[in-house]
Amino acid sequence: MVAALCGFPSRPRPRPHAGPAPRRRYERRRPEKTPLHKIVSEYLASWLEWRDQAERPVPGYVEEEFRAYLECGILCFGFGRALCTGCGQGFVIAFSCKGRGVCPSCNGRHMAQTAAHLVDHVIPTVPVRQWVISVPKRLRCFLADRPETVAALTKIFLAEIERLLCAAAGVTPAANTPTAARPRLGAVSFLHRFGSALNRHVHLHACVTDGVFVPPAAGSANDAPLAFLPARPINLADLAAVTERVRRRLIRWFRHTRLLDAAAAADMLAWENSGFSIDASVRIALSDRDVPSFFKSLEHLLRYCARPPFALERLSVSRGADGQIARIRYALPRHKAANWVGPSRSRKSTRPGANGVVDLTPFEFLDRLADLVPPPRKHRHRYHGVFAPAHPLRPAVTALAIGNIGKRQEAAANGLARDGNGTGGCCNAAHAHQKPRSHDTSRIAWAKLMARVGEEFPLECPNCGGDIRLIAFITEPGPIRKILTHLGEPLEPPPVSPARGPPTEWGELVQVHDDRAIFQASPDELPAIDIHSL
Repeated sequence: MVAALCGFPSRPRPRPHAGPAPRRRYERRRPEKTPLHKIVSEYLASWLEWRDQAERPVPGYVEEEFRAYLECGILCFGFGRALCTGCGQGFVIAFSCKGRGVCPSCNGRHMAQTAAHLVDHVIPTVPVRQWVISVPKRLRCFLADRPETVAALTKIFLAEIERLLCAAAGVTPAANTPTAARPRLGAVSFLHRFGSALNRHVHLHACVTDGVFVPPAAGSANDAPLAFLPARPINLADLAAVTERVRRRLIRWFRHTRLLDAAAAADMLAWENSGFSIDASVRIALSDRDVPSFFKSLEHLLRYCARPPFALERLSVSRGADGQIARIRYALPRHKAANWVGPSRSRKSTRPGANGVVDLTPFEFLDRLADLVPPPRKHRHRYHGVFAPAHPLRPAVTALAIGNIGKRQEAAANGLARDGNGTGGCCNAAHAHQKPRSHDTSRIAWAKLMARVGEEFPLECPNCGGDIRLIAFITEPGPIRKILTHLGEPLEPPPVSPARGPPTEWGELVQVHDDRAIFQASPDELPAIDIHSL
């Protein structure tokens, strides 16, 4: 039942273990008990006042994110009432803040929502490879503050990937080939503004089809098949060539836009170690795309690319003798914690995070978290190639996604599509697509997302297994207090501490080191790992 609700194909899938996977019981989250909520509620006011007096005011959208997080999941601010249709048991579900940068729950929902939409309605059943590029620190400040530099990096990076894939697929379009007739890749790019140690590290992830789509030849019938040509395996020489071309083109662009002067550009081109790093080691084959364990599945890879800037389970706090939070510890991922101090190093590094744990003060933690909040009204992922909204082949390509197979079958039944008996692999039914539905397919019901991510279905009664239905949304203070009194829940939200006092009392809370002191491993320095271990 869960598989059908989640939009997975109905065909049986082998499981890595015998027997059905046990379903966990859904429990309402309680954010007020997490370390993050305690840090924000105790130090937000003091941190805001300290930033104002230090003439470093916090942007308005960042403060709104923090204050909205303090109300997210708290029953005192309203909730939905649900009732089991079988046994009559009642439940309450707190409202969410729908934030974009601070709230772990809402960030997790955005992550799962994005990955599910891309798998079901955008990416067809073809191999997919993840490409990651990081640039020298000298250029990262431009990427963080100037959107046009991100656009230039993305355009140059994907253009060089497309050139490589065309050569690896055995097609080389002529220089005078019209744009509509050129082989094109399909890609979704994700801009990451964060590193693994809660530091600002702007770099780019792109999930790219491991091959190119070749449009029908000019003069062919309107229902001619669209061919997908897979690329041969990518080797180190290919990566080195792509890295060098991206390096030269991007530095030339920075020089042309006068963000770098001639001397700085020439200096960067003369570096023996360029600072540009490209990784393409993660590839999702068709046999691994829908692995139920999610060890190598496409959806898990997309969740990794759309992940939030930090993981709540890696955060812990230690309190001093006065009961106040003294230090905040953030554990690094396992593979990076092991890579910070390798066996070949002669002495242990003294940089923050060198032992696999970043030790922070409360103000330093809030500073770093504020830097990682994305600006409002900025896309967190973009579509390129045949996935671009204006590309003429997008309807034909996205019709081959798993979630759109039913629409293709319905179109074929109505005589709007023909049988795909030609060549071209998975893309024989290239033009067998319908007009997009009026509703937004990028939105998936909250309950279905929970079942898809955690093997738990929140709209199933834990007592009798019956269906749970929402019956009302409670937003007025009077009914809220009555219901919470009956349930034995707190009637007041968790207290938010006021500012601690004059700046002389903040000495132990200010930042003790900056991000430049943090060792940030480049993608090619990291060990080969499975994405499920992140």
